[in-house]
Amino acid sequence: MSILIPDIGRKNEKSKIEMLEQWFKELIYPGAVEYFIETPAGHGSPEEQKRVYCLYTEENQYTIVAIERKDGEDYLSCSATARKARPGEGWLRGNDLPDGPFTRKTWDRIIYAIVSYEMVKLSPFQKPNKAPK
Repeated sequence: MSILIPDIGRKNEKSKIEMLEQWFKELIYPGAVEYFIETPAGHGSPEEQKRVYCLYTEENQYTIVAIERKDGEDYLSCSATARKARPGEGWLRGNDLPDGPFTRKTWDRIIYAIVSYEMVKLSPFQKPNKAPK
């Protein structure tokens, strides 16, 4: 994944967007990030850079928005949207996931929320741990 963004005033410092790209690489080992992460939109101005990333699973789409601002008020957020409607519904369900300052802590909360969102409950009819007497 290679995204070029203009300098927004932070000299000799790795940009937050570059840090995020490294965090994506940590998730996709081994493999090429561009095979798993879509970058459909990027917006920029002299005051801020905004990137949108999409991750897909069988059931859901996760949209991560990263905003790097010249004033240092950087922001990271995530939302989840179902990829197909439930029977009888004509819309796609979705939820906001964690958001906050553009930090590793916020990133970790987002990744944990995605993992949690994808987990499924065990069947109540699972095999017993012990043979019945």
